[in-house]
Amino acid sequence: MDKKTIETYNAAAKAYDEETAEFWDIFPDTFIRAFAESVKGKVLDVGSGPGRDALILQKTGLEVMCLDASSAMVEITKQKGLASVLGDFNTIPFPNETFDGVWAYTSLLHVPKAEVGKSLQEIQRVLKKGGVLGVGLIEGETEGYVESASMNLPRYFAYYTKEEVEKLLQRYGFTTFFFETFKPRSKNYLHFLARVV
Repeated sequence: MDKKTIETYNAAAKAYDEETAEFWDIFPDTFIRAFAESVKGKVLDVGSGPGRDALILQKTGLEVMCLDASSAMVEITKQKGLASVLGDFNTIPFPNETFDGVWAYTSLLHVPKAEVGKSLQEIQRVLKKGGVLGVGLIEGETEGYVESASMNLPRYFAYYTKEEVEKLLQRYGFTTFFFETFKPRSKNYLHFLARVV
């Protein structure tokens, strides 16, 4: 994950947690429900942030482990009673075939496109055979640093087309079996579920 982005989340973790609360009120439950129904057992939340996704996944009966590159985010998740570890997406600190599912919602978009293959390789490595990846990205064709109105610190964003994501997933050993879009504001979010071949 990009170092400047990690620094931004370390500096603004609490503010980010508070200002993104509304997002999960409008989030379609179809995606999380489809993920939860296709996974039984242990899930790694890659790029868990303040743990909102993890809490939702936990309520579906899944056993969730949080992983984030920001120490401040890890601290917030621990305060919420979640199991959480500090780690980079490109060197996930777990043995091969540890998890039944991996949830990576709007986290891989902080990885430069030149490096995202390594993240997907690591995710594939820690998933059991037949394991499921839930991934959410934002639609577009550019990448680079962005400063939003709410967070005036730099974060790296890589935007993707649907076709781009499908090719990436296929290249790194996944078969897509679910897709939907979600448009909370100006940008379209792309939701995929894919299984390890």
